[in-house]
Amino acid sequence: MKFSITVLLLFCSTIAFSQTTEVLTNQTIIQLQKAGLGKEVLKSKIQGSACNFDLSTDGLISLKKAEVPDEIITAMLTKNSSPATNTNTTPKAIQLSSGIYYVDAATNDYTAMEPSILTNQKSGGIGESLKRSVTGLFNAKLRASLSGKQASTKIATTRPVFLFVFDTTATGFGNSSSYWSSAQSPNEFFLVKLSVEKKSREVVVGKENNIKSDVGIDDDEKVTFTSKKLSKGVYEITPTNPLKTGEYCFMFAASSMSAGQSHKVYDFSITH
Repeated sequence: MKFSITVLLLFCSTIAFSQTTEVLTNQTIIQLQKAGLGKEVLKSKIQGSACNFDLSTDGLISLKKAEVPDEIITAMLTKNSSPATNTNTTPKAIQLSSGIYYVDAATNDYTAMEPSILTNQKSGGIGESLKRSVTGLFNAKLRASLSGKQASTKIATTRPVFLFVFDTTATGFGNSSSYWSSAQSPNEFFLVKLSVEKKSREVVVGKENNIKSDVGIDDDEKVTFTSKKLSKGVYEITPTNPLKTGEYCFMFAASSMSAGQSHKVYDFSITH
């Protein structure tokens, strides 16, 4: 009798654990829909579960081909635009040291993102120098580069969740030990899409000609994100739209764009 009760308890515990760790994906929704579950059941399941949907153009097309109703796809889009925060996030986050972390939605584990060095390069080259000698209006580009073609932090989801943890009792973690290092809000950072070159990843941080120079990252290379304050100095960050495969980094918005300057950035790869 005692053995039967023990087995029953273990079985119930296994079911409870699998329910709390389940993460819905596109394939899950397709399987449930093919099993004949109604729209209201699917919407309730989406609303009450952790989700990691691929809602890129290709993802939406695959859902439509699988005959998932528009009403369910809308519920998936709504869920993805307002990702649920695990109630265990805040207590655990408070114990973390200042920095940026990638949050695994399936396991609620935090991976610290190690900073890399982004270095501004002098604008031009032989080709651009020749063009500038012909016309002073030619815009030479000032680039900043990271060594290597891929970041060490690799993420296999289009909607990653990050945690920004600021040290509210001292300086922040923005950009080395200079006076710029007192960042206290995600609004002081850019999320930037990097272009991949032969041996590096780059972003254009300015343009100049013989008449004027413009510094700053083009809006086309910035990726918008939303932030949610979980507690003092702790913020949850998610991209506004699904990210495409490629290289990205968080960088301090007030970093100097002058040639030869270095910046501390937090880079990652989207590999889905």
